[in-house]
Amino acid sequence: MDSITSWFSANWVNIAAIYGGVVAIATVIVKLTPSQKDDAILAKIVDVVSYFSHVDVKKPEVKTPDAEAVTEKIVK
Repeated sequence: MDSITSWFSANWVNIAAIYGGVVAIATVIVKLTPSQKDDAILAKIVDVVSYFSHVDVKKPEVKTPDAEAVTEKIVK
């Protein structure tokens, strides 16, 4: 058990890089397919892994400008 722990400690950067690459490739493949079923499966896998990670992988909020404010800027 100690050897497994030390191996993960020594190779955590490589493990994270491989995971990131696999998720990136899987995301591209999933988005190219018309089915929504594989999108849901990938989302569940990412949710499970992100639960155990320290990094939040949720999409950032995009704030849209207020329509009235934009109109006022255009008019001025």
